[in-house]
Amino acid sequence: MNRKATERVHALEIPINGLSLLVPTAGTAEVVNVPELTPIPFSQEWLVGAIGWRMQAIPVVSFESLMGGAAHSPAPGSKIVIFYPLTGRREWEFFGILSSAEPRPHAVDNSALTANPADLPDTPYIAAGLKLEGRLMAIPNMDALKAVFYPS
Repeated sequence: MNRKATERVHALEIPINGLSLLVPTAGTAEVVNVPELTPIPFSQEWLVGAIGWRMQAIPVVSFESLMGGAAHSPAPGSKIVIFYPLTGRREWEFFGILSSAEPRPHAVDNSALTANPADLPDTPYIAAGLKLEGRLMAIPNMDALKAVFYPS
């Protein structure tokens, strides 16, 4: 019997207002409740504050604001998804994305449909999209995030 094994990628759906992001769970360090956000003076609008996590200050990003929408304050049920540092960054340069609700795990396999690019927001911060369970999910462009988070 010669069956091709179905490859699965474990992913995390991050709900943001009006859209869901889909990221590999291997890139996420932890999902935490939203503590008091400490404002960062003179920062970009998309940088909604910082939190203390494992003895470090972690910047928290509003993905909606990064894409040109309005930044939203945390609501009941909001979470912060903490990401490992982006490629080429120092091992302590974690960052967080504010989620509007509890993130959900998914096992993504080759049955997921590639989304039509016209259905996705027109922004450099979205690399592609998938349709899972009939819902559109956007895959963030980590290289574009790296360029905006750490301008050279």
